[in-house]
Amino acid sequence: MGTEVSDTHRIVVDTNTIIKATLDVQCASAMLIRACEVRRILLLLSVVVLDEYRLILKHPMFSTRGPGFSDLNIADFLARLRYPADVFEPVSVRFEFDRDPDDAMFIELAIAGNATHIISHDKDLLSLPNSRTDAGRRFRQRLPGIKVQDAATFVRENPRLFRA
Repeated sequence: MGTEVSDTHRIVVDTNTIIKATLDVQCASAMLIRACEVRRILLLLSVVVLDEYRLILKHPMFSTRGPGFSDLNIADFLARLRYPADVFEPVSVRFEFDRDPDDAMFIELAIAGNATHIISHDKDLLSLPNSRTDAGRRFRQRLPGIKVQDAATFVRENPRLFRA
């Protein structure tokens, strides 16, 4: 396993993928996060996205699911994500996404970081590359060729990134 960050796969990870990864360490989302931590995939982050991850992971609904979500554990998890990532402070790109304004930060980060993939389980984001809406057209113009996939699809399409 090399220590060089791959520039072939530049990914933005939606919060729902982070949640899945923290709740089930055997799922495709967790495999993806581990590949980022060991620099097989280049994770793109912004201060706003990190704040979103922190806010969601601190939500009380996670405190009932086990001991893994203390402030210290969340800080450690986010530090492990941030260390090998490209972090954009701040993202100066703007993308209006009326259908789900909370997802605009992920699209903006993808544009700023020249992402190859957005990994999400959110139907609003997953539908954008094929959407006939104004937002879908603008998305394709700003991010030609980007793939928007769930973690399982990404893992299935890129098996060499996940071999031991």
